[in-house]
Amino acid sequence: MKTEFSLEIGVDVIDIPTMDELSREQYVEYIENNLFWVDHHDVLRATHGEYPIATSPQQIDDLARISHDRINKNG
Repeated sequence: MKTEFSLEIGVDVIDIPTMDELSREQYVEYIENNLFWVDHHDVLRATHGEYPIATSPQQIDDLARISHDRINKNG
């Protein structure tokens, strides 16, 4: 049985089917407003759990490179 529901951009989390239907602009907005934030020490943190993601510009670059490499490997 399939349950249908609708979520708006701006909620904390969305499911895979909803994410799959986002336009590129909506996805970027979701990432910018819901997945990450920078604390008062300039540490990039995950919104959910608030665990650190990166603590320096170099780590941000590494995160972007690793993400890009994984996409290319799987795509």
